[in-house]
Amino acid sequence: MRNIKAGIVATLTAFALAACSTVGGSASPSAAPDGGGGGDGDGGKKVAFVSQVEGVPYFSAFKQGATETAKSLGMSYTQAGPATADATEQVRIFNSLVQQGYAAIAVSPLDPRSMNPAIAAARKKGIVVITSDADAPDSERQVFVQQATDAALGATVMDQIAAKMGGQGEYGIVSGAADTQTFNSWVAEARKRQEAAYPKMQLVGGVRYTTDTAQALKEAQDLMTANPDLKGLIAVPSTAVPGVAQAVQNAGKAGQIAVSGFGSPKTARTYVESGAMTSTVLWDVPQLGILTVWAMKQLLDGKQIAADNTVPGLKQPVKYDAGDKTLVLGPPMVFTKSNIAQFDY
Repeated sequence: MRNIKAGIVATLTAFALAACSTVGGSASPSAAPDGGGGGDGDGGKKVAFVSQVEGVPYFSAFKQGATETAKSLGMSYTQAGPATADATEQVRIFNSLVQQGYAAIAVSPLDPRSMNPAIAAARKKGIVVITSDADAPDSERQVFVQQATDAALGATVMDQIAAKMGGQGEYGIVSGAADTQTFNSWVAEARKRQEAAYPKMQLVGGVRYTTDTAQALKEAQDLMTANPDLKGLIAVPSTAVPGVAQAVQNAGKAGQIAVSGFGSPKTARTYVESGAMTSTVLWDVPQLGILTVWAMKQLLDGKQIAADNTVPGLKQPVKYDAGDKTLVLGPPMVFTKSNIAQFDY
């Protein structure tokens, strides 16, 4: 998820209820930052990532790749985030890491507007700050580590339902919060793809905005009721994916209505394997963690990031756009019944 997270990311609230805020609060030992009390220990320079929500499979997978890479580069890695999608708490955690003297901090902003001043303050102190998974484009961040381009993500998810629909018929979109820039960008790109490549397809019911899985289920049900000829549904964030898929399953229309979206394999697996979902679209999350730590290391070492980069641990070269300071992991991944069981996030 950029804001998925992100996310976007996993079914955030559901998985995070038992998690604790991990910096400056009463976190459980298992949720404490990797850097302990902020000491360097044997890990060299301290680097950190502030997730959107800790304790969910998506960001746990990110941590796996990031931790291994930091160790190989001789750095100490900390990952922290709020227990639920709370932008105010995320800023507090970020500021706590700044106060602890971390050399570099990456963040997946829930609300760029509230994070921007914190990023500016950290940069004034000489701390390397980048965004990853979600961006704060108007901030003073130095690099944005992007999972895949918005255009590629939107086109891929539209191609998935269009193939099942035969390129024609009515479809609906169930998105996340209406003011989430990332989700809106993905929706806009999906609609562009439909209008350019599938003119016989028609969006019905407008874009439905939701805040959780239960609301996504209701919106999908309402779309199916109001549009009995509906042939496809796109679920934008991971919180919407299970709700939309469950609605299709409850209606007995699994396999009749094409469903795809931006859900983690673990979130979508049950529905993909049952046939309620055609596919889910995402990216290799551990590799996003690898690239994020590598980018922080480049900046800490004062290196310019090249247009094309070979990154240890990644299977393909990574491109950097100096114009908007964006480092793109690569094309989206599509998870279907044939491969979804191979991924545990």
